[in-house]
Amino acid sequence: MAVMSSTPGQEARPQNLRQTDRGRAIGWIAAALPGIALVSVAVMLFLLFGVLDAIHYTSIRDFFTPDPTAAGGVLGLVGGAEGVVLSIVIVAVVFGIQTTSSRYSPRIIGIFTRNPLNALVLSFALASILYTFLVRTEVKVNYTPILSVAVAEVLALLNFAILLPYVSYIFEVMRAETLVESIMRRAKRELRAATNTRHARRHRTALMTSIAQVTDIAFGSIQLGDMPVCVLTIDVLGRFVAEDYLMVKKGFAPEWFKVSHAEMPGASDQIVAEVNRAQTWFAYTIMSSFVDMVGLTPVHRKEAVHAIAVATRDAGIAAIQAGDSEVAELCMRFFNTYLRAAINRSAPTFASGIMNEYRRFAIGALEWRPDLSVEAAAHLLRYGRHFEEAGMPATLGAAAEDVADLAIEARARDPQVTLRLARLLVRNLLDLTPKARPIGLNGMFKGVAKLTFWAMAAEQKDVARILVEGIAAAPPDFVHAALDRMESMQNGLFWEVNERVIAFDWVEQPLRAEIPRLRAALHRAKATGNGLAVELEEIATVAPDLVPLTPNAAPTVGSPKAAAAAPVIQESAD
Repeated sequence: MAVMSSTPGQEARPQNLRQTDRGRAIGWIAAALPGIALVSVAVMLFLLFGVLDAIHYTSIRDFFTPDPTAAGGVLGLVGGAEGVVLSIVIVAVVFGIQTTSSRYSPRIIGIFTRNPLNALVLSFALASILYTFLVRTEVKVNYTPILSVAVAEVLALLNFAILLPYVSYIFEVMRAETLVESIMRRAKRELRAATNTRHARRHRTALMTSIAQVTDIAFGSIQLGDMPVCVLTIDVLGRFVAEDYLMVKKGFAPEWFKVSHAEMPGASDQIVAEVNRAQTWFAYTIMSSFVDMVGLTPVHRKEAVHAIAVATRDAGIAAIQAGDSEVAELCMRFFNTYLRAAINRSAPTFASGIMNEYRRFAIGALEWRPDLSVEAAAHLLRYGRHFEEAGMPATLGAAAEDVADLAIEARARDPQVTLRLARLLVRNLLDLTPKARPIGLNGMFKGVAKLTFWAMAAEQKDVARILVEGIAAAPPDFVHAALDRMESMQNGLFWEVNERVIAFDWVEQPLRAEIPRLRAALHRAKATGNGLAVELEEIATVAPDLVPLTPNAAPTVGSPKAAAAAPVIQESAD
């Protein structure tokens, strides 16, 4: 018999659902307790003092049995009290609708109008008032409908019992977290209902209404400076794409993926044609709203942009795992769009979080789509150079370090990716040497040097050869000055408080020991011209030539014969 096993994530999800349901039930009980307590205290006092008063009456039963006059008065009070309850309920609903819609979007009104609990409470109050009016007509001069009057009183007590819990519920519904949760529950229902059905377009319209409501909350939160709510909405949208939509996408009929300008207002004809071809209109719609959020977010509120990058990374990795290459490539293009938006806004603080998640996306693609990882690295360096050209040179160093980290991660999964990324880094270093600003060039060199130190320490000779040759082709004064700074720096903390914690020139202690070896390798490459044949022997100090000159020594970098070896280090960044 086959035994089915479940992953920790699959076990955790039902457990989380059970905890959510348990917490929701506890919340309902806690909300209902004030109303129950109010009615209980009133009834208890009524019975207590009624019994005390009835001692002096003929009997307790006769005391509690109203005559026609008393019954009419009681019913009048009951009807008035129920009218007050109805007024309070209406005021609470109107206040909730007005406050929430003015804070976020008028489309939020639909959440209140479709809420069955609101309809139930209003209907119950109206029905109680109507019942009281009808019972009042039954009271005669010589007849009292005891049972009907008792039911009217019970209904009035129930109206007061639910009043406080309902007002608490309205204020709870007004919270953005509750709104987002209820909207996404409805979106998930519409998504499930849209699979394998003839009414897919109707469910698609309802689904897009829910998504629009969540994005409205996100935009409103950005404008009000409520970043926790904005981050929450971005997170739920990203998880909805990664965990819900991509998992059921293959079950949709072809007409689900056919959209027009009505579904994508403002999009060009090319965009509509492309999303129809690639079947990516849903992911495109959500990530387009992310681009708008990047444009609206203040420069000092980088947490929202980081949440956008995380959501895009999760969606991209989920698409790769699901075999949806179109969505995966779309995520990469949107990463590039976020970086372009950061450049246009002169916001290097946005770039740090975006590039870090871009690198993690490329690492996640290594196992299934190594070509996507290489392309992502090329884009990272390209946009790093764009930042440097726009007067933000420190971002180039962050991009180089991200690519170096990606190359190190790739060695265990695809060594060819590491080689290609090493060539990519060397090519960018040599291209930037004559024209880059000192800060950007130093950051670029640090990424190359970091990868070189790792390759030498890990005895990755094929990678080290490429990197050593590239460094040897750079100006010697610049290289030696950079290595001197790395060797002499004693404190790794950056001297300012910003996106960086570790200074560009800092090298961790295990890799610091490779600096003398790199100096020796560069010395031999310069002296012998044997750049590609450098062997990484154990060298305690900077030693003289350990490789004897031979008639067939490799040509020096820059010589005519070196042109034949140029493709080794000059792979295009494109």
